Amino acid sequence: MTVNLYDVTADLTPEGLVEWQRMVAGEVYEDSHPEIERKRVEAKKLFRAYNQLDYDQEAERRAIMEQLFAAVGEDVFIEPNFRCEMGRNITIGSHAYINFDCVMLDNAPITLGDYVWIAPMVGLFATNHSLDFEERKNGACQAKPIVIEDGVWLGGHVTVLGGVTIGRGSVIGAGSVVTKDIPAGVVAVGNPARVLRPITEADKTGFCERIAARNIVASNQL
Repeated sequence: MTVNLYDVTADLTPEGLVEWQRMVAGEVYEDSHPEIERKRVEAKKLFRAYNQLDYDQEAERRAIMEQLFAAVGEDVFIEPNFRCEMGRNITIGSHAYINFDCVMLDNAPITLGDYVWIAPMVGLFATNHSLDFEERKNGACQAKPIVIEDGVWLGGHVTVLGGVTIGRGSVIGAGSVVTKDIPAGVVAVGNPARVLRPITEADKTGFCERIAARNIVASNQL
């Protein structure tokens, strides 16, 4: 895991720092504050540069991930066009795969564990505008953390809202909207997403055993 030690708040004004601290703490903050917008633009420049790199530019892609995110593990691959809000509130574990057109609005921390797989067009939306129109048009927002634990698979077009934790190894069906916590080891689907059933031994297909047997045969032929 490579941790980004740069203090993204070091160049904020005192007023901007207050709004940033309120933002990441889950308090109502001014999303339209110029200092928040400046940090948003910094992130945009980085993820746009990332999305323009070719697949064989592995070192360059890795360098941008380490600059953009709070922390990133080993063997992480993100397809274009990835987009995020701040970047610096995102932590990605090792062996994660993020498919095309993922959007992460990380005004609060978004944490992905190891071996998290994200299908195309998934949205992780930690922030939310005020319901009151006068507050909303003046920039009032509130953000809550999102935690995606080890081994979770999010199907295509899944939306995860702020304040949600999805437990280890669970699978979220395509098109679902996750508004509340999902326990470990289950399949959940729907809008709002609800637990359909647990994942059990009956879900195994024998794939791992077949590959292991094939590898034994191959090694014996060497």
